[in-house]
Amino acid sequence: MAANKSRGSAQRLDVETFALIPAAELRAIWLERRGASPPPTLSARLMRLALAWDLQADGQGGEAPVLRRQWKAVMKRRADGVSAVDAISGLARQTAPTGTRVLKSWAGETHEVIIEKEGVMWNGTTYSSLSAVARAMTGTPRNGPKFFGFREKTP
Repeated sequence: MAANKSRGSAQRLDVETFALIPAAELRAIWLERRGASPPPTLSARLMRLALAWDLQADGQGGEAPVLRRQWKAVMKRRADGVSAVDAISGLARQTAPTGTRVLKSWAGETHEVIIEKEGVMWNGTTYSSLSAVARAMTGTPRNGPKFFGFREKTP
């Protein structure tokens, strides 16, 4: 059974349906969902996987902000012609597992932050990253992982 336009937008598709959709229609769905055409080097198989992942993430409340930033960085690198291996090299790994409690002494006080699935909680507010917490705590831009002691200090 061939895919057809009557199926509508990706919002109404399920993961299994992607196996039937031709590459041209996948490109149109990609453009609709992401606001830009897929990189020309992206195969139909990879478009199917990425779009199916999008639908699954949407069904579970969306993807974490850090994953969204990493995915955009990989897609930009691939669109610039970088190989797949090079596109993923240097991506930041999750600093600590969900549920990790971090203590930081700053300005004479001990602050507690908790790594959550959705971000990082400090003083009852969830932030997108450790860097956002460090900026809120200190009032200046900071490298969050370094500020909280997850990276080695440079000599």
